[in-house]
Formats: sequence, structure tokens, C-alpha cells
Amino acid sequence: MVPHIGPQAAALKIAVLSLASVVVFSLSGVKTQSHAQSVQTNNAATNATLQAKVKAFLEPEAGLNNEIRAGLARLEQTCTFTNKSKSVTPSPLLSKSASVPKEVAAARLVANEQQAVADKAIAEFRSSRTLNTNSCAALPAFLRMSEQCVRYQADTETAQAVSQASQTYFGETLARFKSYEAAVDLEAKGCTRPDFAHKLWAAEQVHIVPKLKTSGQLLSDLLK
Repeated sequence: MVPHIGPQAAALKIAVLSLASVVVFSLSGVKTQSHAQSVQTNNAATNATLQAKVKAFLEPEAGLNNEIRAGLARLEQTCTFTNKSKSVTPSPLLSKSASVPKEVAAARLVANEQQAVADKAIAEFRSSRTLNTNSCAALPAFLRMSEQCVRYQADTETAQAVSQASQTYFGETLARFKSYEAAVDLEAKGCTRPDFAHKLWAAEQVHIVPKLKTSGQLLSDLLK
């Protein structure tokens, strides 16, 4: 015989069951949020490591072109001041600096090739992580709380950091190459000692060009 359950008891039972469902749902939500926060913390640590690597990659050449341009500007100003009474026109170089423009042009091709390597790696990273089509992209950063969106945010920051590093590095490199060509022009005008541009360019070849030749891969490795 089934025992009779009064209206009050039935209502109490329904309330208890409803409360249990809410508790289970809440615990599930807390667990999901806790996991997302854990992933977010790990991503923050990873991002900090990436920023340190980017800084180490860019630092050796940072500001170098500004120093070169400042030095060339002083030389040009002095040359103009001391040669007011006569025109300063370029003449054919007979020093070792005559080969600098051709060597700079070759190095510029290397820089363009390496930048293409980095650009391809960044594009493949974006594609493999579906950064261009991810549903989390439509959400503002402060609403990306799910594990999927937290990872999306981290991957997006990685791609942006490496892309910015690539633009900075190659922009600085190509601008520096123009400075060496300007040094050749100054030497041709007689504003410097013979071989000035050659010595300046030789320092680049010894200390910086070797890194340039593998820069595309070095930048690609930052995505890993």
C-alpha cells in the first residue's frame, strides 16, 4: 500500500529536489570557473615568459639605428659647415666602401625572405588555432571566461606579440640598411675618411647579419 503524501510534504519534497539541482549546477559552475581561472593563471605565466623572450630577441638592435642616424647627421652638419664656400657633390668611391651598396642590397633580400618566413609561421599559427573564425572573437576580453575563450585570448596575445616583434625587428633592420647607404653618400661627398661606410657596414655583418639569416625561424620558435 502506497503511503499518502500530503500537499505540504509534496511541496517540501519538490523544494528539496529543486535545491539539490541548484547546488549541483552551482558546484559544476564553480568547478568550471575554477578550471578556467587555473588556465588563465598558466596563460599569464606563459605570456610573461614570451614577453621576456621577445625583449631578449629585440634588445641587441634596439635604438641602434637612431644612434647611427644621429652620428651621420652630425657628420653631415659638420661637412656642410666646413664646406660652405664650395659645393659638396658625390664622387666615385675608390675605397672599400664602393661595394657596400651591393652588399646592403643583398642583405635587404635576406631580410625580406626572413620576414616572409615569420609571416607564414604567424599565419599558420592563427589558422591552426582558428583565431580568425573562433566564436570567442565576438566577445569583449572581460567576458572570455570559459576555458575555450581563455585559451583563445592567450593564443591571440601570442600571435600579436610575435607579429609586433617581427614588424619591429625587420622595420629596424631595413631602416638601418638605409643608414649605411647614407653613410656611403657622405663618404662619396668627402665628409668622412676613406672606408668609413665600409667599416660601419662590416660591424653589421659581423655582429648582426648572422642573426638576420635565421631571424625568421627564431621568431617562429616564439610561437611554440
